[in-house]
Amino acid sequence: MKALQHQIVYLAVTCIPLIVSCLAFLVYWSEFISSVLETDVAHQYFDFIIIGGGSAGSVLANRLSEVDRFKVLLIEAGGAPSFLSSIPSLTAHLQLSPYDWQHLTEPQEKACGAMVGRRCRWPSGKMLGGSSGMNYMLYVRGNQKDYDSWAEQGNTGWSWQEVVKYFTKAERSEGSETGDTVYGFNGILPVTDSVYVTPLASDILEMARDKGYNVGDMNGANQTGFMVPQVNHRDGLRADTYRTYLKQAKHRSNLVILKNARVLNVLIENGEAVGVAYSRYGKERMVRCRKEVIVSAGTVGSPKILMLSGVGPSSQLQKLGIKVVRDLPVGKNLQDHLTTMLGPFMINKPISFDPSRFLSLKTLYDFMFSGEGPATTVGVDAMAFLHSGLAKESEDRPDIQLLFMSSWILADYWTFIWRTFGLDGDRLWDGYFQQLYYPKNMNAVSILPIILRPKSLGEVKLASANPWANPIIDPKYFSHPDDLALLVKAVEKTVHMVNTSEHMKQHGYDLPNILFPGCEEFDLFSSSYWTCYVSQMSLTMYHPVGTCKMAVDRTGVVDPKLKVKGVKGLRVVDASIMPTIVSGNTNAATIMIAEKAADMIKDDWPAKTRRVGREWARRDEL
Repeated sequence: MKALQHQIVYLAVTCIPLIVSCLAFLVYWSEFISSVLETDVAHQYFDFIIIGGGSAGSVLANRLSEVDRFKVLLIEAGGAPSFLSSIPSLTAHLQLSPYDWQHLTEPQEKACGAMVGRRCRWPSGKMLGGSSGMNYMLYVRGNQKDYDSWAEQGNTGWSWQEVVKYFTKAERSEGSETGDTVYGFNGILPVTDSVYVTPLASDILEMARDKGYNVGDMNGANQTGFMVPQVNHRDGLRADTYRTYLKQAKHRSNLVILKNARVLNVLIENGEAVGVAYSRYGKERMVRCRKEVIVSAGTVGSPKILMLSGVGPSSQLQKLGIKVVRDLPVGKNLQDHLTTMLGPFMINKPISFDPSRFLSLKTLYDFMFSGEGPATTVGVDAMAFLHSGLAKESEDRPDIQLLFMSSWILADYWTFIWRTFGLDGDRLWDGYFQQLYYPKNMNAVSILPIILRPKSLGEVKLASANPWANPIIDPKYFSHPDDLALLVKAVEKTVHMVNTSEHMKQHGYDLPNILFPGCEEFDLFSSSYWTCYVSQMSLTMYHPVGTCKMAVDRTGVVDPKLKVKGVKGLRVVDASIMPTIVSGNTNAATIMIAEKAADMIKDDWPAKTRRVGREWARRDEL
């Protein structure tokens, strides 16, 4: 019976990625057919053209179209996501699908050793909602001092006291309030407590209390401590910026959404952005605007579009034959949260997340009729923000984050998840994971220790002047030695913490006594071993930022109003403008940036704003 159950689950988890991709292609072709009936926007003028309908672009489309006299065009390279993308437990299966740009980094000299060609995969959303449509839905504002540091660098208007109102403006809190955190209740973005966690979550929090850590809400003044994750959910479904901001606004007569359209470049005439060139279904078109072009294509896409438009490092552009419009450090200052997969920690009870226990009619019933149960999991039982002890930071500014995952890489029976990381499957299977594969007992979890403020800086460059060519992405992981030392310290601190906790040891919570491939020469669990391990199993947290840096000095691409320096009518609004990465998951901060940018744009183009009623999307529309 157990063998049959294993075969059924194996078949199911193998088919899910195929179903996700097939449904995405069906949606694409339906959108192609319906495009025949659409009015050609190339013959229209717009006030604002927004490039990219992701986390920031969807917010901007909603807020700018609140003004009746603003005519807004949103151009998105992808299409609308299917219902499957709203099911939290299927999040991993959105990667390597048509919803994913499927970026690859350049080979990393000091990291990504376990990946094919030492190249890490960088998932990024290619659909309305962007990466908010394929992330793990964790809601983290970041540390208040992150924003104060932005202001201290000369970015007027970006201190915590000046940006917190845009967090609360966006939020529609539905969770429990604890501590000193004040949330918004009238916003568009649902913020709630995680619907489903495994029984391990309560023991993780008890461990934290025993160790003297604060347990509560880490979105307040003191970020140090443990918490059950807050998530962007509505009725157990993903609440991304497409399903919240954009669906609310998409029927407005002054908003046009152009799907499956790839922007080729921004049209710049006499130092002013006047429109964009784009390709859609094999045809190239141009569309013009009266006021501004707003680039919200993300940390990889935005610098690529700017450089294709002649805005970027002059030496690079000249080599590619691109006419230089403005010499700016576009693509520099690339930062990312780097992590590693610590584990597996083997569990002696069937309490971790295991698909073989949850593929049932009860799970389907709970999800469909109550928005509850295992199908709503984001895969994280608890998160923590801690001090490594290496940095001279105040108590309220931790430098590492921990995600206590409810599952592990073999939970899908080695069918798909390993591919999303770009792992060298044959080598790692033969040398490590095959020894842990036991279908009758797949109880295990992992922990992700994360560097919050990395010092390594990478860059994004053009590979050629061809808009269809993939950009060159080089995060230069561990190029600063402090990052490697910090991640190793985070691993050692985490292992010591769980190994000395009775709350965790009652469940086993043991690391396997197996050397990881590539680290066989080191003593197991020694500092030198962990140094090797994190250099092999180096993973992105999908949080790249900084490539269109906001700064008043020569290192900046945009000014504090997010206007591209030296080019009229051109702004960048997304995570790429962050001068330094925030201490936590970046989606909440990106939405805040877009909310603030919308107000700055309205201030620059004053008009009477009519408040458009909130037509909340029903659950069956998500």
